[in-house]
Amino acid sequence: METVKVKTDLVDIEVQRVAAAPGTGVAWTQTRFRSRGPDTVEVKSNRPADYVYTQVPLDGSFSAELTCGSLYQSGTVGLVRPRDSGALFRLSQRTADIFGVNAPLEMVEGWFAGRVPKTVQSLLDGAGGPSYLTEAPLPSYLRLSLMQALQSRLPLRPQLIEAVALQILCFQLEHLSSDDPPGLARSELQAAREAHALIQAKAMTPPGPGELADLVGVPANRLAMAYREVYGCTLVQEIEQNRLRVACRALLDGVPVKQLAGKLGYASVSSFTYAFRKKMGRPPRKWLNEQARKGFRS
Repeated sequence: METVKVKTDLVDIEVQRVAAAPGTGVAWTQTRFRSRGPDTVEVKSNRPADYVYTQVPLDGSFSAELTCGSLYQSGTVGLVRPRDSGALFRLSQRTADIFGVNAPLEMVEGWFAGRVPKTVQSLLDGAGGPSYLTEAPLPSYLRLSLMQALQSRLPLRPQLIEAVALQILCFQLEHLSSDDPPGLARSELQAAREAHALIQAKAMTPPGPGELADLVGVPANRLAMAYREVYGCTLVQEIEQNRLRVACRALLDGVPVKQLAGKLGYASVSSFTYAFRKKMGRPPRKWLNEQARKGFRS
């Protein structure tokens, strides 16, 4: 693993970079921006634009403008096939942690064993504009798996991160290559995306599946089918996993465990602790102490 630190007048950048794995060609980076407030910073690279990548915001949010002028948002970015390496990042908060994963075009094409879907081939060919961009929010279950892998202290941590990185990239490729599933209307698929946005917006007290169905105007059973098709998990799983992601952020911000359990709608501290430990591998306070030892700061 290579670590690079860069200081500018307003923004400090730390990048951990892992070289491409021999078997898959997948490489990943973890980038931390620290600034005095909302700011912009340009990240340049001499690397040839012969790869596709996606980014996952771990902490904070941002927007980015590629060298060609194309724009994307951290919460919705799917796949990017850039014309030129480099981007201007607009940071909306004082901190932003970003996980990026990429793979060479030739390697991605090889994954399909000669049967590359047309939409993926367009991505690989760079068709449709100076840079190819798609929008596909990452499901919370993959985000949580990534957080668990990054926080692992086991000897197999590198392999865990590589496995999740490959999953994330494959999720985006599958999302891009899948046609409309039989039996589901475009309006129902759009309703699933609207439900996802509502879950993200009301993470502390998310609507239940029935309420979500009423809000997006789709029968609950149809919404459940569409959501599983688009995001690969159930609405209940997404709601629970998203609450735990918010819980991690709140713990790092100093919210007491008892207060947080109530805000998230758990009946007791013990029920929150059980749910947190089941997903994160350790109780909230122990997890928070580990983050403090690693020097994580919000």
